[in-house]
Amino acid sequence: MTQMVNRFAVGPIVGESAETHARVFGALPRQTLAAGQKYQWGRIRWRCMGEPDWSATRRFRLNGNFDGSGVVVLNGLQPGKRYQFQAGWIDSEDDLMLNWEQIEVGEFFTNQPVANSSRFLFGSCCYRFVGLDGKIQDDRADKIFSEMSALAEQEKPDFVLFGGDQVYADSMHGLGAAESREDFFSLYRESFSQPHLARLLRETSSYMILDDHEIENNWPARADAARWTNKYPAAIKAYQIYQASHSPAAPLNSAGTYLDRDPDRFWYTFSRGPADFFVMDVRTERVLSRWPWQRQMISDAQEMAFRKWLDVEPDRIKVLVSSVVLFPEQRRPFKGRDAWEGFRHQRQRLLQAMADSPSRKLVVLSGDVHASLYARLTLNGGKQVHSWTCSGLFWPTALMAFRWYRPMLRVPGLLYGGWGKPLGQVSVPGEVFSDNAFSMVSFSDQGACFALYDRRRCLVESVSQEILW
Repeated sequence: MTQMVNRFAVGPIVGESAETHARVFGALPRQTLAAGQKYQWGRIRWRCMGEPDWSATRRFRLNGNFDGSGVVVLNGLQPGKRYQFQAGWIDSEDDLMLNWEQIEVGEFFTNQPVANSSRFLFGSCCYRFVGLDGKIQDDRADKIFSEMSALAEQEKPDFVLFGGDQVYADSMHGLGAAESREDFFSLYRESFSQPHLARLLRETSSYMILDDHEIENNWPARADAARWTNKYPAAIKAYQIYQASHSPAAPLNSAGTYLDRDPDRFWYTFSRGPADFFVMDVRTERVLSRWPWQRQMISDAQEMAFRKWLDVEPDRIKVLVSSVVLFPEQRRPFKGRDAWEGFRHQRQRLLQAMADSPSRKLVVLSGDVHASLYARLTLNGGKQVHSWTCSGLFWPTALMAFRWYRPMLRVPGLLYGGWGKPLGQVSVPGEVFSDNAFSMVSFSDQGACFALYDRRRCLVESVSQEILW
């Protein structure tokens, strides 16, 4: 008996692709499984690129407690190899002859730790107008992913990194904002199943981290008891399922063969070629206070982990991913308290850790501001920190006022710490691009290249930057 393999409603999404393992996510059509129902309905097969034969088909569990989704961990892979795979589902736990003809082929590339270079796509903030019926109203937001997919097919980057606001739970601010678990589940299903984004997530490994709009604008600035007990758990459950589960934040069992439990934190680290990445959670651990020295964007545990990470193998490239901008700051009256300039005391500690660290190849990747730019901070003592901000994968013309523009930036100028101590000099040698864009970031032992592309995949040379360490 032969059975046709069905396509997932969301996915497959290739997440973490390490040296010898990779994670693949898939979700069934809505309400296929009820809460408590768990079946080995997932099916996947894979092969090294260029090999004629597929692996034996592997089953994996899809769980009604997680919106009918599941993550399968592929083990025993070879470092530095490109793989193809097909993944789908059947409504049976039996081992049947399967017909894969309607399942698209996906790809991923495993890490080669001794490689002397790495390159990846980077962007953030994809606004989709969601109507009161919970449906995305047009396909404009999906068009830039067509260009990213085309560049990925041509250039074969190692992975794609999304720096926050992958979904907008409050696209009309409070009107029609997601509130319940079902609202957030529907938002992710609508967003991640748009065809061009679905292709990119199927054909390139992805790493993600949340920012405020996965919950609500400037979270937790307006958080009250009702939001903490209703909206926040619903938003985080959906984020855990659709973004964190296929990232290194979700713990594996001791054998590394399946997801062991829910993550107890959302920040994580990973490595690619010559670069180490620390992906910060700057949204869910915040401590707000009227006293500036008590304000924290990240927990003490995350701050300590960052300090330790900086000092391990200091000859490697150290990349901090912060969904909000570390520097530059904005001029008055544009200054805000939501980004790092509102948490100067903790920012001072992080930058001091960079100054004191033996690591010298320091990069910060950011999003949030609906504009793209390169900035450089020369710390006291001469060490340089390079910042690349790429934001506004799609940001509608009607909201142009909510973008960064160069006159808003306080550059060139000193960057100050919590008690008014100068930390270093900030400069922005190129232009500020206040339109939809994505980027290709390349790292090597010699330096880095930050290449910006507009929504038509044209290189924006006035913003792009090459540096040497």
